Amino acid sequence: MRVVVLVLALLVVGGPTRAEAQSRKPPIRVYVECAGEIRTKACPAFLQGFIDAHPVLAISPRAGADVLVFLTGNEVAQTDQYQLRFVGRLPGAPEVIEQTVNVDVRKTDDEQRALIQPVFLRGIALFVAARFPAAVTVQLGKPNDLAPAEAVGSPWGIGLFVNGNASHTGEYQSANSSTDLVGRWLTARTRALALASFNAGLTRQPPLELDDGTIVPLDAHQWSFRAGSELVHLLSPRWSTGISSYTKFDDPRGQFEYSNRSRAAIEWDAFPSNDPRGNRLGIFYHLGWITERYNIRNELGEKFATYPVHGINAVGSFRHDKMELGISLESEIQVLHPNRRRNITASPFIDVQLGDHVALGINLTITQRALPAPDPNAIDPSDYQLLSRLSYAEPLSISGGISLEIRWDPTNGIRNNRLESI
Repeated sequence: MRVVVLVLALLVVGGPTRAEAQSRKPPIRVYVECAGEIRTKACPAFLQGFIDAHPVLAISPRAGADVLVFLTGNEVAQTDQYQLRFVGRLPGAPEVIEQTVNVDVRKTDDEQRALIQPVFLRGIALFVAARFPAAVTVQLGKPNDLAPAEAVGSPWGIGLFVNGNASHTGEYQSANSSTDLVGRWLTARTRALALASFNAGLTRQPPLELDDGTIVPLDAHQWSFRAGSELVHLLSPRWSTGISSYTKFDDPRGQFEYSNRSRAAIEWDAFPSNDPRGNRLGIFYHLGWITERYNIRNELGEKFATYPVHGINAVGSFRHDKMELGISLESEIQVLHPNRRRNITASPFIDVQLGDHVALGINLTITQRALPAPDPNAIDPSDYQLLSRLSYAEPLSISGGISLEIRWDPTNGIRNNRLESI
């Protein structure tokens, strides 16, 4: 009768189901071994007391232990130097952890225990977390001897971008190259950049003979140089502003004798500038001024022009491991005369980090534009080099490229990717 009553009582009160019993995990079994000179109660009394005080730990013989704790003592005057070595057999936990602590033998038991307990808990915590993640909490404090953080590394960096291609087939040869040298200065709130870029190319091929016997040379060469700088400052984690100015020079058959574009911009970005993965989703408005002198008079009769421009740009990118994928959208429109001068560009890109200082870039650029075309009366129809360089006024342009970048980034660890296309 008593057995029946006991069974009924258990059913009413409720006990662990079979599934619950199977899902429960045993405590971490710990074996303690002492060695060396130990003048305090650190081993085994204190260590065994720490184990008994925590339900997730249980004292065990060495043969069945999950963690072996070896405490080795060494006497130095009135101080015992203790090394605690934790050797584990738990999946997901380190195999060995070592901790050290110095204990003044003249202190009271409570004072000595207060020194040793945090060291023991730091060592055993990773083993407990491997089996019972919810049983371990971590909190960082501010020690009394903490020194102020000092700036580490340099805000200065330099990058070298090199592109090139060449071909040689009998009487036909061609070669093209571009080199960009970039200097950077980077802090958490401010980014400055200076750029010098040089492009050159040549083509060698047999001349063309017309029906009247006229010989038209088809050899060609070209070059351009661009230089400038920019400055960007963060107003807040989402907003930033910047200014830039760049000047370009072309060879005598290029579009410009010289061209300068200066502008200011303000940007909003969904991600902070120090996003750990370097992700971006930003949009910015820019307002600027362009001054140009042309090598060939345009259809408006201009050899020189200066005018205001504005536009809205956007960029989105995300990083996966060492690869970054993204797209930038740019627009630049002449103020008051949007149909006279207009550029709208979409540029998807992929950047792959090959090493600490080397990166590979792949990009595609699609541009729809409206520009005053060169004046036909100012074009020499027998100048092949000049005729082959007039594509800058075509309404649609598609180009792609592969680049190799060699760079030394600032070593201060700062991330600041605002207004990178200003």
